[in-house]
Amino acid sequence: MTTRLHEDPSRTTPRGLIRYASEFYAAAEAVDDALGSQPGYEIVAPIPAMFLIGQSIELSLKAYLLAKGVELRTLRTRYGHKLVPCMEEARSRGLASIVELTTEDEAAIEVLDPLYASKQLQYIVTGSKRFPIYGPLEGVALKLLEAIAKHVRYPPSRLPHAFKMSPQRIGRVERH
Repeated sequence: MTTRLHEDPSRTTPRGLIRYASEFYAAAEAVDDALGSQPGYEIVAPIPAMFLIGQSIELSLKAYLLAKGVELRTLRTRYGHKLVPCMEEARSRGLASIVELTTEDEAAIEVLDPLYASKQLQYIVTGSKRFPIYGPLEGVALKLLEAIAKHVRYPPSRLPHAFKMSPQRIGRVERH
């Protein structure tokens, strides 16, 4: 039996996952900066920004879980793209010892999870939905990224997009 590329631990590492998490975070920030201030996004952030921030959160949590010994195959088959189960497993493996998630942080992920895990942020599904407030999502994504990057010994200097937030963005994250 051949190993799938994304299940080969020599090719998918915690550091690699955190690098991608950083890049998805930077992409979410760019999309929100480009679209989020335009008319029509006063209530709900641009869908691509929410998808990208969800991808950053997922990869950060999976980087932590991989570093804690969870196999790649298990990450794919048991957790898939489900953020809440990833967060719960990370918590059971000591996530709180490296980052403190508030009730608001966890609630933001819990609201995003059904939309993200079911791919409703990639493929339109009409009807009413519950959307998270983007600022708290952005804040928890950055919190996870910083803490887990440090945990997996990924150099902060290699995460320039994730750690350099504009003054306007910092204000938005702090207000929400």
